[in-house]
Amino acid sequence: MALTVDENGNLTITQGDTGTLVVGGLDTSKNYKVYFAIQNKKREAIGDELIVSSNNSDTVVFKLTGDLTDLLTVPEKSRTETYYYGIKLCSVTDNTEDTLVVNNGDMGDTNMITVYPKKVEGI
Repeated sequence: MALTVDENGNLTITQGDTGTLVVGGLDTSKNYKVYFAIQNKKREAIGDELIVSSNNSDTVVFKLTGDLTDLLTVPEKSRTETYYYGIKLCSVTDNTEDTLVVNNGDMGDTNMITVYPKKVEGI
């Protein structure tokens, strides 16, 4: 299963698969470092944050590798497991930081990742 994004910004992926997440609508008058982080239900970080630079573009792309999504485990007796993600914009131009609200979300909403267990070990 490829990475899918629903209308609310929630992600679905199979453990160990790769995917691409495109974040658009950035202010092109600013240069951002954009951070992507995953947490479990206990708000513990999963893997390292991904960091990309916008270079004054309105879009950045995060590549979720199999190594990263392999850390998103599903308990043996469960059909899926839920994780959470966040995206933060840090302006290199004026030293501001903003947590990105995804799609039609609100400040208190959580961005969920539904993970299905891997079916084949692969590489």
